[in-house]
Amino acid sequence: MIGVPGLVKLKTITAITMALVFGVIAGIFAVVLWYMGASGYDGLIMALFFSLIMLAIQWYLGPILIKAITQMREIKEDEYPELHSIVEKLSKASSIPKPKLYLVNDSTPNAFAFGRTLKNSNIAVHAGLLNLLNKGEIESVLAHEIGHIKHRDVLVMTIASVLPIMLYYIVLTMGMNRDDRKRGGNVILVWIGAQIASFLGQLLVLWLSRQREYYADAFSAYTTQEPTNLMSGLAKISYKMPSNAQNTALKAFYIADPSISERQSIIEITKAISIGNEKEIQQAIEKEKKRNIVELFMTHPLTAKRLDALLKLKREIA
Repeated sequence: MIGVPGLVKLKTITAITMALVFGVIAGIFAVVLWYMGASGYDGLIMALFFSLIMLAIQWYLGPILIKAITQMREIKEDEYPELHSIVEKLSKASSIPKPKLYLVNDSTPNAFAFGRTLKNSNIAVHAGLLNLLNKGEIESVLAHEIGHIKHRDVLVMTIASVLPIMLYYIVLTMGMNRDDRKRGGNVILVWIGAQIASFLGQLLVLWLSRQREYYADAFSAYTTQEPTNLMSGLAKISYKMPSNAQNTALKAFYIADPSISERQSIIEITKAISIGNEKEIQQAIEKEKKRNIVELFMTHPLTAKRLDALLKLKREIA
């Protein structure tokens, strides 16, 4: 069970994340309304309506498409009783309904959570994850996914993913409703502006995606009280992940999405964690961080940064 300080911290973080997503969207519309006035109201309503339709489609069809893409199958209680027992325990500790468990027949070691609501949540595990990790590491990974469900991250990211689309059409609406349109304003510049706005929106979505991984890692650490298990699990997953093995359509959902450079160098961190020497772990992490891999366009933080954060949590929990 999460201790009170950790629980309060995670609830605060979750609230801030939700406020940021909805606040940015609300702020954009407030600015646009002020900027455009009544003349641009119709265009704005159309942009909002279109964005809401996209959001509804993604929210409803998401789980169906994920199941179809991965060809997963539901895991019965008597098939992996230990796995069900772990999820049952973690769900009770987190005060959420027990998610359904699915197995993806894929040799890459990974797992992810998906679903529409807390009552309709699911966790999918790859066969490769069950073959690679030990019981403690599997539990820590499942706790990470329970954290995503608890934080409603699927909903947060579904809403956030519409932001670039909204920005694109809002900027187009603003450009087409300016007075200079009547004087033959430059349509190309308006289009470029819309593209830039969409790009910046996508960067924000990726940043939110990286933050949610940190929060789910922290949730796992507090829930299991064993951050080292998640550290070793993440290191193994990153090291054993074959190049180009990930399903790119789902990479934002996975527990890890290491870059090729990370996969090539994470072996030192894996060895340090297996030894259990914190000094060597820290040295290996610092060495990896100095590689200066750009994570701006990544859905997940660098593995070294996640391990560094977990190492700090380990010292805090101890």
